[in-house]
Amino acid sequence: MLYFIMIIDLSVPIENGMPYFPGDPQPKIEKIEKEDYVIHSLLLSTHTGTHVDVPFHFISNGKKLDEIDLTRFSGKAYVLDAEGKNIHSIELPSNVDILLIYTGTSKLWKNGWTMDNYATIDEEFAKLLVRKGYKLVGIDSPSIGNSKVHRILLSNDVLIVENLSSNLEKIKGKVVDFISLPLPIKGVDGSPIRAIAVVRNDETHPGK
Repeated sequence: MLYFIMIIDLSVPIENGMPYFPGDPQPKIEKIEKEDYVIHSLLLSTHTGTHVDVPFHFISNGKKLDEIDLTRFSGKAYVLDAEGKNIHSIELPSNVDILLIYTGTSKLWKNGWTMDNYATIDEEFAKLLVRKGYKLVGIDSPSIGNSKVHRILLSNDVLIVENLSSNLEKIKGKVVDFISLPLPIKGVDGSPIRAIAVVRNDETHPGK
């Protein structure tokens, strides 16, 4: 059997004019020209673009970014197709580490993205994700849900990745190796990440 590996970039680009969550700092990239070279200054928040939330984001005594082992940010993932569906009626796999939820919201990135037309999960579904034992949940939306949803997940050490790109649609229903690497920033509640999916041709639906 022919064996192949494909890498899918699941991160949105960081650039001037990009969407950002209301109340967060507006991202800004500024070119600085020196005598014979160029550098750039960056104004970002810990939640710019594709990013990870860690417990300290909502839990006052929760773990900060630098207190979490890097292995917690990556693992075997299933990509759930929830676009236009009742998410409560979808059976979830148990033998993966990570659940990535495709809602279709990412199609609106820079194309009508607003804070009143994005998909989220509710508190009951968040509790189900905790019971399933996932270590990380990702979504192609600017926020996974309200404050209660965040607290349910983060208080149980379930990390949250938000703003996955529309490339997630390409791997709906697949099992992938999900890799997300935060910046090594001390004492913070999250970080922009570079998120990728490694797709192998021998991986299909994981079953129950």
